Amino acid sequence: MSPWRSDEERLLRYFNYVERTLEKMRLKPSQRFRSQVEAIIDNAKRYYKDARHYARLGDYSTSYVCVAYCEGLLDCLKYLGLMEVEGEVVVERRKKVMVAGVFDIIHPGHIFLISKAAELGDVVVVVARDSTVQRLKGRRPVVPEVQRLEVVKNIKGVKEAVLGNEGEDMLKIVEELRPDVIMLGPNQDFDEEKLRKGLEERGLRIEVVRLKELYEAYKLCSTTKIIKEILTREDLQKLVVELNRQGSCSS
Repeated sequence: MSPWRSDEERLLRYFNYVERTLEKMRLKPSQRFRSQVEAIIDNAKRYYKDARHYARLGDYSTSYVCVAYCEGLLDCLKYLGLMEVEGEVVVERRKKVMVAGVFDIIHPGHIFLISKAAELGDVVVVVARDSTVQRLKGRRPVVPEVQRLEVVKNIKGVKEAVLGNEGEDMLKIVEELRPDVIMLGPNQDFDEEKLRKGLEERGLRIEVVRLKELYEAYKLCSTTKIIKEILTREDLQKLVVELNRQGSCSS
């Protein structure tokens, strides 16, 4: 059910918002861009005038379109910091911080990296595809990509998690996500300057930071260490043999 009692009431809310914005606005552009911003304001006012005109005629659909264009122009100016409205609470947009990795066997090092990224903004995690891990590391991940993605999605501090793209273009997913910051782990094999140059060549203005602190609070703080521990444990080797024997008997 619509929260509005009528089309007129809904439009009136739009009109009140636009009128208040136009009345209380204060432009903040540099002198260089002031004329362009003023031209945008003039266009917004024209759309608002048209919206009022069509509302009087009872053409509410066209009126909605016009006032929506007007509202969009004003909101863009506020978002870009070119205009502020007196008395309006400004909510600063949080940065989008991208973290990428295999996230094969989740351990405290992964949690530490994500928690540090979350201090900078909203964390979006790119989970490497199985084919990408095979190509770069010469082995398949222990845990399949869909399962790794599901685990990462549920880690505290992760705003969004997606699978990376297949193929050798590592920056394609960056173009799609458009983060403000890319955080690299202390052991991730990336040349920071080469990465920055690649981003600039694609017109991407993204800050690249590397987490300097290596998390070593526990013995098994890497996937490699966990795998080595499993392979060297005689009790676990016996368990694997027993599980294989049971599987052979049931087949």
